[in-house]
Amino acid sequence: MAHPRQDDIDRSSGAGFLHGVLIYLISLLATLPVFMLVQPYLPGWKLPFAGGLRIDHLLVFLAMLVVVILILRRFQVVVYALVVVGLATITVTSFWGSYGFRDLYADYAVLMHSLRESTKALPRVSELKPFSRAEDVRAAIDYQDPVVRSFAVRSATTWFTDAPIDDDEFTLVQSFSIFKVINSAWIYVSDPVDDEYFAKASESVELLAGDCDDHAILMAACIKAIGGEVRLVRTTGHIYPEMKVGNAKAMERAAFLIRQELFPDVAKHAALFYHTDAKGDRWINLDYTRHYPGGEVMAEEILGILPV
Repeated sequence: MAHPRQDDIDRSSGAGFLHGVLIYLISLLATLPVFMLVQPYLPGWKLPFAGGLRIDHLLVFLAMLVVVILILRRFQVVVYALVVVGLATITVTSFWGSYGFRDLYADYAVLMHSLRESTKALPRVSELKPFSRAEDVRAAIDYQDPVVRSFAVRSATTWFTDAPIDDDEFTLVQSFSIFKVINSAWIYVSDPVDDEYFAKASESVELLAGDCDDHAILMAACIKAIGGEVRLVRTTGHIYPEMKVGNAKAMERAAFLIRQELFPDVAKHAALFYHTDAKGDRWINLDYTRHYPGGEVMAEEILGILPV
């Protein structure tokens, strides 16, 4: 009986090793985007040690990877055929200069980026209480005051004037410019001990200082003065402004602009938060405690919402 030669064994071992590496590599590339879609809905199991390390991510990713590996091993002939066809196609298109390996890598990177940094919808608000002192707050939002209007226009055209935007996005981007002007200069100053003082927007224009409701009033007045839609959210201990962005597609576009064009230094890899109203429109947070629109809102119960 003839025995296999050592070089045949070595070649067989090498081929088996390369086969295994290829299967694991393809499995990893296929599992990652699927995991990114699933991970926002995971329950959030944490270890009681190691700084509360989340184990749900690890366990689910490993389980998904094993399933993909098993599927690829079961249909490895089809997988290899698809890989060969794909590589041959990209080689040809790369030679023609229409689509190459760098383009493939860039598209995969964009896919992973968009999945990883999806916006996060906050719970819909129901059974709200009346907004406390609503008429006093509305009266302070004197958006038709010439001083407020002038400040709003100057602030709207201070930043992002060269941003690549569509014609219907001017108000959105100009509102973000107002946000940046106000939030970069705002200084917190408390109200009197014995009363909640609502400074008019025309008063705060010059000071750019006050507490959370003064900031919210000024932000709302300025955005309203340039044609934006805004509302105020009152929680158990805070008031902050939210601006209407629009439907899901509009929110997706706003998220892209915030991360890639307008606030890349602070929001490039940030999760963005918004509320959805009964009509399906998205409202993004413009709080003074955050450095970019859509920053995480404070974990406090929402008591009321005031359209302005």
